[in-house]
Amino acid sequence: MIEKGYIIKTVRKVQKFTFLTIIKQRQVYLTEIGLYFYLFLFREKLKCFKIMIVSRIHYLPLILFILFPTTFLGTYIAAVLQGHVEPEFPYISDAATYPPESCVFGQLINIGAILLCIMVYIRYCEVCQYYESYSISPKVIRLNKAGVWLGVFSCLGLSIVANFQETSVKYVHYFGATLCFGVGTIYFWIQALCSYHMHPIANSIIMAHLRITLAMICTMFFFVVAVAGLMSHLKYKGHNPRKWYPNDGGWELHVASTISEWIVAVCFCIYILTFYSEFSEISFSHPEILLKNSENALLQESEEVIS
Repeated sequence: MIEKGYIIKTVRKVQKFTFLTIIKQRQVYLTEIGLYFYLFLFREKLKCFKIMIVSRIHYLPLILFILFPTTFLGTYIAAVLQGHVEPEFPYISDAATYPPESCVFGQLINIGAILLCIMVYIRYCEVCQYYESYSISPKVIRLNKAGVWLGVFSCLGLSIVANFQETSVKYVHYFGATLCFGVGTIYFWIQALCSYHMHPIANSIIMAHLRITLAMICTMFFFVVAVAGLMSHLKYKGHNPRKWYPNDGGWELHVASTISEWIVAVCFCIYILTFYSEFSEISFSHPEILLKNSENALLQESEEVIS
């Protein structure tokens, strides 16, 4: 027999439209009991539409929290040992400029970008579900729609940073970094505001305060990265920015920019981890695929039973 949980889910989907079901111009009034009986008759057919429920989603933020710092630090150590960068305050991407560390960095960051994009989508679905189930401000749904697109663009920027090295295609790399850190910071602001609206149903007020604080830190240090980085390059007189020495000019600004970038990266990782507790309270069902031919066949069988 089909599980009760799947019957209830199907009942809820039908209820979203109406209890009045029209099958080939015949009006059939189905009460909730009648609908259960109807689903029981077609339990074999409904097995084809069984939805896989994915739980333990909270491991996704934890995996990303481990993956990104491990990739950054591992790439930095490898680049220093290979002599590709100086150990004193390089940019994260500077340590991933030359192979073999650039290959490992690109592969792991691409995997992380995909997982992060999935997480952005799950967060979007979570907020939508809370909006439908509880009396949350309508502002949340507008923020959520904007947030999912900003989150996807931020993930795209992360992938661009990993695949386009600064030494090869500088401006594309800078564009990706702006998408990743700049748009990602705006996404953090949106999620922080959503957290305030969803308090205390989905998260605590402390969590909302933490997210808004991280968003403020990311905003401040992102501008330091951009402004100090630009000014330091204007004053640079050396030959290889990957090996920036104090006598090359713009050293103080360079250090301020690189340290700020590492701070932003750490804040990003911490922000991702803040979703661990919320995701432990939800499960996720992947999108369904409905075949038109199967739908028509189900309608024909329903008509025969009703007749």
